[in-house]
Order: sequence, then C-alpha cells, then structure tokens
Amino acid sequence: MVKKTYGIKHLAAAFLCGAICFSGVAAAATDHIEVSFDKLNFLIKGKDMTSADGKFDNNGTKVPESLIYEGTTYVPLRLAGNLIGESVYWEGQSKSVSVGTPYVKLYNGKGEQIGSVVLTQDKSGVRIQLNAANLTPGKHGFHIHDKPFTGFDFKTAAGHFNPEGKKHGHDNPDGHHLGDMQNLEVKADGTVSTDFVIEGVTLEKGKKNSILGKSFMIHAGEDDGKTDPAGNSGDRIVGGNIPE
Repeated sequence: MVKKTYGIKHLAAAFLCGAICFSGVAAAATDHIEVSFDKLNFLIKGKDMTSADGKFDNNGTKVPESLIYEGTTYVPLRLAGNLIGESVYWEGQSKSVSVGTPYVKLYNGKGEQIGSVVLTQDKSGVRIQLNAANLTPGKHGFHIHDKPFTGFDFKTAAGHFNPEGKKHGHDNPDGHHLGDMQNLEVKADGTVSTDFVIEGVTLEKGKKNSILGKSFMIHAGEDDGKTDPAGNSGDRIVGGNIPE
C-alpha cells in the first residue's frame, strides 16, 4: 500500500477526471488529506480487465487506478467509462463532467447560463442540438472557435476553428472555415432551438478536425456568409466551451 498527502481541493478535482499530478500538489490547498493507493481487480461482465501495474493512462499521464480515503475507494471516471465502454469528457471553466456524449453549457458575458448544446457523432460530422433563451430576436452568427475561453472573456477563444486554412463563409468560393455554421434564428421571445449537423468535423480525440476542447460563440449580429474573419457578425455575446 502506498500513502501520499495531497491538497484536498486539488486532489478531488484532479481525481474526478483521472488526472492526479504527483509534484507540487501539496501546496495547492491549506488543508491536506492522507490517501492510500491499492491495486484493484476489475471484472467487467465476466471478463477480467485488471491492469498489470494498477495505473491508468489518462490522456498520456499515468495515474493510480484508485485511491482509498477514510474507508471509501475512489476510481477515476474516465477509467470507469473506459471499462464499460462510455466516453467521459471534462470541461474546466464550468467544472462539468459529461458521460457518453459531450454537453456544452452556454453562458453570457456575465457568466449566467442561458442555454446548452448536446453533441453526438454523425456519419458526416457532428450533430448539434442547441437550446437557449434570453437572446435578442433575429439572426445571430454562430461559430466554433479554436480555443476555449477563460473567465467569460470570449476574446480568449481566439479565431474560428480553421485547420484547413480556408476563408470565412459558406458563400465563399474558396471554401469556408470548418467552424463556420448557419446563423441562429432567435424567436421574438428570445429563445432558439435547433438541430443540425456540422459537416466534416468529429468528436474523435486527436484528429485534426476534432472539435473537442474548442468553443462555441454566438455573435450579436447576423453572419453575412462571406466577409473575413467572422461575417461582420459583431461582438461575441454568448460562449460555451466544448469538453474534451
């Protein structure tokens, strides 16, 4: 049995997503807890899926498969998901865990949640199911941006997701950004609900056209479909980070 001491806040957040860092974590909080790591046997639907070393490869970082704290055994969600065939996604801004399919929370610039997006893999791309409220009626530019935003400062999301180096707009004869999408049409009551497929992108981790870890942005005005860099659609008024 191996014992280590960690900051409780850092440990709880990190282990939730299967990513404990072994250096410097004791300074992450003023309160500390002592935990122990024991190698577990994992028997899933009649099949022995126990690892050789009791470690879990969490996106390239080796972490313990379990920890024991005050008599309770904890297992990383990503490990549990892998064992039962379900993907697990983490989004740091909203501190959200999605199981099975990515769930995106949409926020305005004040940090108030005004909607959500559910993502599922489709044969030709990624299906978006969006629901939002408290928007101004009319058409609004809607794009995927290259980075997640931080602190509800939507400018930190960088430009459009554009791995192929294309120009902006579906009406552009030279091809459009992968992050270019149709305008959202908000009703008179400030709500919008839409369901469509973004062609050419994927939810597969590590792929050049993967949108995991990117962000959605809703703009103040309509996207004209051709003007670089964002179709003259105005300020970014709503954002949502896509988990990964």
